[in-house]
Formats: sequence, structure tokens, C-alpha cells
Amino acid sequence: MATRPAGDVVTATGVRRAFADTVVLDGVDLTIAAGEVVALLGGSGSGKTTLLRILAGLDADATGHWRVDGSLAVVFQEHRLLPWKRVADNVALGVTGPDVRGRTAAALTEVGLAGRERAWPAELSGGQSQRVAVARALVREPDLLLLDEPFGALDALTRLRMQGLFGRLRAQHGFAALLVTHDVDEALLLADRTLVLDGGRVVHNAPVPLPHPRAPDAPGFGALRRQLLERLGVPAPS
Repeated sequence: MATRPAGDVVTATGVRRAFADTVVLDGVDLTIAAGEVVALLGGSGSGKTTLLRILAGLDADATGHWRVDGSLAVVFQEHRLLPWKRVADNVALGVTGPDVRGRTAAALTEVGLAGRERAWPAELSGGQSQRVAVARALVREPDLLLLDEPFGALDALTRLRMQGLFGRLRAQHGFAALLVTHDVDEALLLADRTLVLDGGRVVHNAPVPLPHPRAPDAPGFGALRRQLLERLGVPAPS
């Protein structure tokens, strides 16, 4: 495992982004500690993906101050595999340093795809393709993993398996992560802290005080779920 930085891997202050006359982010402050997983929730158009893209260096028009200490990798909702490259070549794309082939094979083994190095993307299921995308991020040994609804397009059972895989990989590698999701259960299962964006600002910032591994029927999970849903504008049934 690579040596991880101490302290905060993300520090952002007063981040603002507007598209024409529409302000999407209006002074967002955010910190993520080394090894911490933060789930970012909010309604459609609340700026979740915009904030992630800014931190990833993919949006040059934002203002404010932000810094990422250490290396980062991004996993998108779509796997974005190159169909003309085999699985191993997709994972190793842009990777440098010693023993790229060995590191690629190890990353695929970690996500349960040992022996599929020579497969074509078209031969994979949706869940397998997303596992390749995760392996492509892991092989870079990131200090920060940025995930934009990485399991949102998967069926329910595959999504549960991928959530379990994420939890195991996080425990093994110790990376920090910002997880953009619409799924309240997913946020509470995987994150150390939950944030809610609304009106361009962070309106909720709370720890998830439950031990890992977690399950939806764990004591205290239901109460946290109700609180988070209410913060997202979904009141509990009367």
C-alpha cells in the first residue's frame, strides 16, 4: 500500500460555479480527511457532479479556493471503457512506473476479475464493466477517489455487491473518497460523513456514527435514514 498523506486531502473554501445566470455552487466549503469517505447528496441539479468535476480538475471556470493533496482517480457512472482495447489495456491506460502488467493483474484480482485481462469490454456484464472501472482507479493507488454515482446504473443486486466491494477495498487501501449518490442507504452504508447540497450550499454536514461493516437493519440506521431523508425534503410518512 502506498504511503498516505496525513491531514486533509481536500480543502475547499468559497467554491462558486455559475452557468450563464444560473448559480449552481454558491460558496461551498468542504474538507475531507485522509482515509475519510464522504457521501454527497442533493436533488438533481444541486451541483453534486459539478463540485466533483471541480475537485477532479475538469472544470476551469469555477472560482474560490480548493486544493487536493496527493493523487486522485475518478470513477464515473458510466464505465467509459474503450471498446477497442482489452480489459487489461483499459485498466493500464496512462499508468506508468514499474511492473504495470503485474499491478494491473493485481487490481483486477481485487475486484474479482482475475483471468479476464484479455476479455473485450463487449464480453462483460454491466457490473463487470464497472469493476474494471474501479480497477482502473485502484491501479493508480489514489489518495482520493472521486465517485460520481458509480453504481447508479446497475441492477439492485449488482449494486449491493459493488457496495460491499467498495467497503472491502476502502478498508484494505485506506483511500479517502467523495461519493456522489442519490441513494440514502448507500450513503449511510459506506460513508463516514454525509453532506447535502441545496441552493448551491452545504445545508447538512453530519457524521455517520455506526461501526463498519454496516447493514440497514443495524441499530440506529433507521433513525439516521429518516433524518437524512427529511433533510433531502422527503418527510417520514405520518
